[in-house]
Amino acid sequence: MRDITINDILKMIFAHIKLIIIVSVVAALGAYIYADNFIPKKYSSTAMIIIKYKAEANDNDQAADNRVSSGALTLSANLAENVSVIFQRCEEMLDIIPPGYGVTIASVNETNALTITVTGSDGQVCADTANAIRNASPEVFEKYYYGGEAVPFSRPASVPGTHSSPDETRFALFGFIGGLIISILIAIIIEVIDTTIKPGDDLFKIYDVPVFAEIIDFDSDAGSRRKGAVRK
Repeated sequence: MRDITINDILKMIFAHIKLIIIVSVVAALGAYIYADNFIPKKYSSTAMIIIKYKAEANDNDQAADNRVSSGALTLSANLAENVSVIFQRCEEMLDIIPPGYGVTIASVNETNALTITVTGSDGQVCADTANAIRNASPEVFEKYYYGGEAVPFSRPASVPGTHSSPDETRFALFGFIGGLIISILIAIIIEVIDTTIKPGDDLFKIYDVPVFAEIIDFDSDAGSRRKGAVRK
């Protein structure tokens, strides 16, 4: 078996560049169509609440004040992390979640904010469920904790405009990469199993004899047509 260098591999690839491009594009298109038509689409909607730790109130504090003191912010963040675990497991929240839908409640970058993300097959149901959990959070929090409160934050969850998964572009990219690798392997295999002697370097590699010149095959089809035209 002849030795194959990197230069040989590059020549093999360029010799079959059309095959490689076609296979890669077809694989990318196939992966995109498969993801778009055969994988169930999932939607996600997110609501947010904030957890506030309350120290002993001062006489000057107002009951309607929704601010969080800087001193209590760290305690609020720790409390929020604990609340996220309880909320995902308590019966009051589990009863809100429709069958077949998933809910993730997590603190935001170790702050006192919690995101409520609902994922499922219907965007409207996802938004309604996220808002239901958001609205129920103050009452559920009060049942399990004291010295703090859960406050619905910002705007309610909205219906997503598009699905969150699958990502058709990502599937197409993976399909293209897979097709590219497979087509390159096919091109190399075709060249390796080809036993015909190529001009130039192949003769030197096989027989260790330098090639000084090449003789054109005048008996080829093109040559025969030219000679036939002259005879006429």
